[in-house]
Amino acid sequence: MEFRTSDGLALFYDQEGTGTPCIFLHGGPGYWSKSFQHFTSGTLTKEIKMIYLDQRGCGRSELADNGDYSLERLLLDLEELRVHLQIDKWYVMGHSFGGLLATNYAHQYPEHVMGLILSNATLHLKESFSAQIHKGRELLELSKVDISADIATLVELFFGTAQALIEMDLFYKLQYQSLTAKEKVDLIDVDFSSNGEFQQYIFSSEEFFQDFRKLTSSISTPVFVLSGKYDDAIGPEHQEGFQFRQAVYQELETGHHPYVEVSEKFSKAVLDFIKNS
Repeated sequence: MEFRTSDGLALFYDQEGTGTPCIFLHGGPGYWSKSFQHFTSGTLTKEIKMIYLDQRGCGRSELADNGDYSLERLLLDLEELRVHLQIDKWYVMGHSFGGLLATNYAHQYPEHVMGLILSNATLHLKESFSAQIHKGRELLELSKVDISADIATLVELFFGTAQALIEMDLFYKLQYQSLTAKEKVDLIDVDFSSNGEFQQYIFSSEEFFQDFRKLTSSISTPVFVLSGKYDDAIGPEHQEGFQFRQAVYQELETGHHPYVEVSEKFSKAVLDFIKNS
């Protein structure tokens, strides 16, 4: 399915299940929602209505002809989808980079958010990039390096580290506990393609490298924070900087993708939060 935004872009979304609505925001940045839907379909959707969105410029959604991938526009896309679906209030779930969007949406549109669910979410890209660089260099048996505050330098170091890990077949270790888990996702992603426009915009924008943990103390809606004990994609201690007013925290024995590695536990934790919030 698709709907058109106020600036004329066709965005892909899907719906599954009945009951309390919950929108899922994928990470990447620049990924898609298909793998999450695949691994949680039949568990989450037995009790709630899941809405899966491919963000503009990502997955099955159109690229923005006007080049607008600003935070304001991404949040407006979510709000326009809510209106399009005639939903008054919904739960907003964000994974990885999607957690940054979910938190900003809850801050800007609190009257339409029943609860916020953050799974392995980064709210500070600089810190998460630094965590990946440090862990990556450890896997490569390289010495520690000072991390620059300059975004361009930071991103260059990150991609250089990532490329070296890929060449050594080690990059998956930042996100998964096993190669088997990665291979399961690869089977779903066989049709995934990206020209990198969305990611390039995000990684060159000062706006997205702000420390959004500063917003957390102003959010009063119930929040569920799921983290992975072995998540080196955002840093296993990243959530310790969150200061939400009403938050439940739960750590799972997983890497960056709990919906893949511990799918049933992940779904049960989310459903329990929704029932009790």
